Amino acid sequence: METLESILVGIDGSERGKKALKWAARLANRETAHLTLLAVIDPTSDKIAGSDHKMLREAVENVLEEAQQLVRADYPELAMDASYVSGDIVEALVGAAESHDMIVMGSHHGATVAERVWSAKGLRVSVSASVPTVVVPADWDPYHEAKGIVVGVGPQDEISDKAVELGVHLAKVLEEPLELISSWGIPTLLSRSAEFMGGGLAPVGESFQRNLDARVAAIRDAEPELEVEGHSVEAPSPTQALLQRSKDCRVLLLGTHARSAVSRALFGSTTCGVLAHLQVPTAVVPAEYAYPIERKKASRLSLRRLLLLGLWHLVAAGALAHRS
Repeated sequence: METLESILVGIDGSERGKKALKWAARLANRETAHLTLLAVIDPTSDKIAGSDHKMLREAVENVLEEAQQLVRADYPELAMDASYVSGDIVEALVGAAESHDMIVMGSHHGATVAERVWSAKGLRVSVSASVPTVVVPADWDPYHEAKGIVVGVGPQDEISDKAVELGVHLAKVLEEPLELISSWGIPTLLSRSAEFMGGGLAPVGESFQRNLDARVAAIRDAEPELEVEGHSVEAPSPTQALLQRSKDCRVLLLGTHARSAVSRALFGSTTCGVLAHLQVPTAVVPAEYAYPIERKKASRLSLRRLLLLGLWHLVAAGALAHRS
């Protein structure tokens, strides 16, 4: 894939938002990408209801200006713009994402389990957006010596394909090794029953490893300079395996097939589990995502179809006029 051309960052003035902005600016600088800062004013918020609109606009403009200064302090030459809109935060970010290659936002963890599942904006955006969503932990340390790019690979290849592709790209851009992880096993509560019945799960792990080996071989053929490995890990759940293997990495990537059917039955257990226990910047990549070069091709084809359709209408109109 080509470089990411445009990165969208959700701005809310919070410390966690500033962490996300720093992460996004660092990547945009590596990619030579355009950085767009977007603040969303939710008119239904209890904090905003009844506020003076002029004062509110000024406050948001000040937050955006502060955010831009934060970026310019580290990357004075980085291309950047900033704006704000009014509406639901999740809907605004998801809608704006259509014209960008990635969304980056800070984590929003609630005080209760219910809030984490239903109100975590990072989770809701990530399973609704058409582009990868990176959620950055509130305690992310830009100076921590993290190492490597980790991609979770599930048993359904098509869900992981785009995550692996983006993982390869980020590993090259950030000059990091790449690790593909597949998890297999059964829940702890059932492990004794499985042993009593004879176990027999080893072939499952071997099958997962063969799948990873094939992926790794293909990546090495295409990118001989890239350091890449694949590991099939036995664990009670994919969430536990990914959290354990990615705790010291720079970026964790997950594929998702959400965006419909109540976000695929409550967002998908692995995505939900990882983001609810966020440890490192984590990218949720839609299986249907079209990378920049693919979107350009699709756009050119659409434009060509429109031109041909317009030409056909002109010819048809001319023929009718001639008959009359």
